[in-house]
Amino acid sequence: MKRSRRRQPCSAARSRLSSRSILWQAPRRNRGSRWRMAKCFFLAADAEYFPYACLAARRIVDVSARVDGYLLYTGASEPDLEAGRHLLKGKVELVDVADFMTNYGFRFGTYSIAAYTRLFADQLPVFAQYDRIAYTDCDVLFNRDINDLAGQTLHAPMLAAHDDYMYFRPSYRQKLGLKPGAPYFNSGVVVFDMNAVRADGLLERTRKTAIQGSMNDQNALNVVFERKWQTMHPNWNLQSLGTIRFSQAWARHFAGGKPWGNQVGVELEALKIWRDLARDTPWGKPFEQRIPFERGVTKRLLRRFDALAGLFGKDVQRRRARYDGRKMHRIYAAQADEGAMAVQFPEVLGGFA
Repeated sequence: MKRSRRRQPCSAARSRLSSRSILWQAPRRNRGSRWRMAKCFFLAADAEYFPYACLAARRIVDVSARVDGYLLYTGASEPDLEAGRHLLKGKVELVDVADFMTNYGFRFGTYSIAAYTRLFADQLPVFAQYDRIAYTDCDVLFNRDINDLAGQTLHAPMLAAHDDYMYFRPSYRQKLGLKPGAPYFNSGVVVFDMNAVRADGLLERTRKTAIQGSMNDQNALNVVFERKWQTMHPNWNLQSLGTIRFSQAWARHFAGGKPWGNQVGVELEALKIWRDLARDTPWGKPFEQRIPFERGVTKRLLRRFDALAGLFGKDVQRRRARYDGRKMHRIYAAQADEGAMAVQFPEVLGGFA
C-alpha cells in the first residue's frame, strides 16, 4: 500500500448531541485518563471515479478546519494522479490500495473493488491510529465542516442517514433477512466509531456477509449493523427527493443524476461549485451545463400528481403518494439532535405505510 507521510490527527470538536434513546452501549473507557479523539475522513475510487473523488475531497478541505483526509484509489492513471496532487496540495493523502485489495483475496463479483474498500477500514494500516472515521462517496458535495460530522458523540458503532426510498419497497427486509420494521440507511455518508467496530468485529462480519450473500456493500452493512446505527441528521446526507434545497444541505448527495453525468436533479448552484473546483484541472468538461435551466424541475412538478397516482397505482405508488419529505426530515432531525438510535418502522411513524 503506497502512501505519503502520515500527519498528526486533530482533536475532536465539542458535541451538541444528548444521549437519549440509547439501545447500544459502546465499550467503556478509562475515566481517569484524558482522551483526545483521533479522527479523519476518506473517500475511495477506481480509475473512472478518481477525478470526481479528488474534487469532492478538495471541497471538504475548502469548507473544513484542518483534519486528516485520505483518498484510497485503485488503477488511477499517472496524469490523473499528478492532477490530483496539484489540486489537493498535500492536504489529502492519496493512498494506492490496489495491492492490498488484491492480496486480501476478497471476491468482488461484478462490483467495483473501490466500492468495498470501506469494508476494510479495520484492516488498512493507514487507519490504525483513528478512533473515528467519516466516509463519503465521490458524489457528495460538502457545505459544512466535516469535523462537525465526525466529532459528534456516538452511542453506536455507526452514524448514518435513513434511505427513505427503501421504505416505499419494504420487501427489502425479507430479502435481506432483517427483522420486521428494521430501518435502512444510505451508506454514501457514514461515520464509524472504530473502537466499537474493532471490538465487535463488525467490518469483518460485513465482509463475510457480502461474500456469503453475494451482496453489495450497502446491503451487507445494513445486515450487520442492524440495530447498531444512530440517526444522522438528514442534512449530512441530503439526497434528491426534491423537498429540501441545496442551500440547506450540509452535505448534498447526488445519488441520482450526477453533476458530471446527465445532471438531472442537480441544482445550478451546486453545478457551479463543481465547475469551480474543476476549473484548473483536466476534468472540467463533464461539468459544463447541458441546458440553460435546471434539469429535474419537471420531475419535481410531476410529483404533485403522486396523490392521484396513489389512488390507482401499486403499493409503491400509494406509499410515495402519502410520503411527506419535509415531515420525515423534521422527524429525523429531531432524532439526530437527541442522539437517538434509528427508529423501527419509519414508514409507520411518517404515515406512509
